[in-house]
Amino acid sequence: MNEEKIIDINKGRKKLNYKKILSVLKIPVIILAVVAALFLSARLIGNVAMSNVTDTFRQIKTVFTKGKGFPYSLEDVEVEKVEAIGNRILVLTEDNSLVLDRKAGELYKTQLFAEDTKVITHNGRALLYSNNSSKVVMQSKTEELGSVEADGSVVTAALSKNGWFATSHSDKENLSVLTVYNNRFEKEFVWNCSNERITAIALMPNGKGVAVSAVGVENAEAYSRILVFNTKESEPVYDSKLSGTLVFKMFYPSKDAVVAVGDNKTLVLAADGKTKTELTYTESGLLFAQTDEKGNVAVCFSNFGGFESQIHAFKKDGSELCSLTVDGKPDAIDIGSNRVAYANNNELVVCNFKGEEKERFSTGEDVTKVMICSGDFFTVEGKRICKYK
Repeated sequence: MNEEKIIDINKGRKKLNYKKILSVLKIPVIILAVVAALFLSARLIGNVAMSNVTDTFRQIKTVFTKGKGFPYSLEDVEVEKVEAIGNRILVLTEDNSLVLDRKAGELYKTQLFAEDTKVITHNGRALLYSNNSSKVVMQSKTEELGSVEADGSVVTAALSKNGWFATSHSDKENLSVLTVYNNRFEKEFVWNCSNERITAIALMPNGKGVAVSAVGVENAEAYSRILVFNTKESEPVYDSKLSGTLVFKMFYPSKDAVVAVGDNKTLVLAADGKTKTELTYTESGLLFAQTDEKGNVAVCFSNFGGFESQIHAFKKDGSELCSLTVDGKPDAIDIGSNRVAYANNNELVVCNFKGEEKERFSTGEDVTKVMICSGDFFTVEGKRICKYK
């Protein structure tokens, strides 16, 4: 007689449960291993280089928290500036730098080191400096990344996509001293300018090229001197004077183009200095000049006494993307996420890079800022930050 085989059902269930538990545990274990590897990489590669990755993981906690939501009130603070920092919003007050998460909660807050602090943002990082201090601080969306002490009070600064940055200051011998730092906060390049004062700086995305505008006076006439340097060489690869124009902003979106934005003229230059495009307008005509993370640039100026305005958008190689005609003077503009957005007459108008209107939103009065963040549209309206999507 064959012996009957007794099957232990409970034992089989236990084995199945163990397998399920192990398969479920694999996911968080793998995530923890990836996070550990990324933080180790951040230390080895450099905190600045990996800051966007580490920021992403630090923001996971915000999924489980409640923020104030948008519109976000600014009634209780004295706001100096509001800027997009990657896909988040940075609020600069008299005392603090505050980064808001996607629900308008407090993601990161740090106390400022000097009065009248200014901020530049690019690729999820912010550079903080003051004309009253020699200190320069770089932060990400969730932490301070490092700082340097310049050799004098900082007049202006620039920040590149990869975290290189530049500053200018004056000393006893020179009206301007330009210094370029790499993303390990080490000096890479210094240029002394004895006769002109630097008004704007721009860095190539990899930081290894720098464009400068410096203002001087010759024969009782003001001029702007535009220079482009390779940071491995002491002599400029391009050096030219622009009479009768004061250049206020510089962009260096790629190795193929430099954009110089002045009070009455905007020049789009090729790498060899040849002019690709020249936009001319009245001395008081320049309204805005913005760039995005991809290096696209938008310039806005008024025509015909302010009855209409033009917005011209350029690719990072200097070729024109589109041009828009706007009634009157826009209150603010921005470029990003393959869109150009402008606020005008209590409306936010969004166009694609073909110049076609894609969206239109009703806004409140007193719009002073437009920001495009990963496809969402933000405005500063009086004492609040509003979100449209």
